Amino acid sequence: MGDALKKRLKQTRFQTPAQEAFLNLLVSAAHVSGLVDGLCAEFGLSHQQYNILRILRGVHPEGYACGEVAERMLDRAPDVTRRMDALVKSGLVSRGRLSQDRRVVITKITEEGLVLLVRMEPRLTEMGRHFEERLSDAECREFSRLCEKLYGE
Repeated sequence: MGDALKKRLKQTRFQTPAQEAFLNLLVSAAHVSGLVDGLCAEFGLSHQQYNILRILRGVHPEGYACGEVAERMLDRAPDVTRRMDALVKSGLVSRGRLSQDRRVVITKITEEGLVLLVRMEPRLTEMGRHFEERLSDAECREFSRLCEKLYGE
């Protein structure tokens, strides 16, 4: 393998190729998460809040119940309601009850939330170039295949 992980961890060898791959995945995930966190922070969001906005944009104008949003999250964070509360306070999402079942609360992205996502798009495209500059399309497909092999059923 390459030397980037060895330099990053100041380690000359690994017990097994699986351990090296595992550590590479953790370091890569932390790197990408840091990039996304930094970008989201520029717009006053956490990456989980950004994920919620994207999920709600995908179903706009209908919206979802909180549990449905939680099931679709990239991170299975237990505090989705708290993150949504902050988005409601900032005017990026709204909540309402279904007329046919008043027990169900539906969260929807607001126009302000949609506008924020549009404003973020150029920076996200720029971030996507980070991958395109380093990995070919074939490598991206293979990387996705391998990741899905790790977490898939």
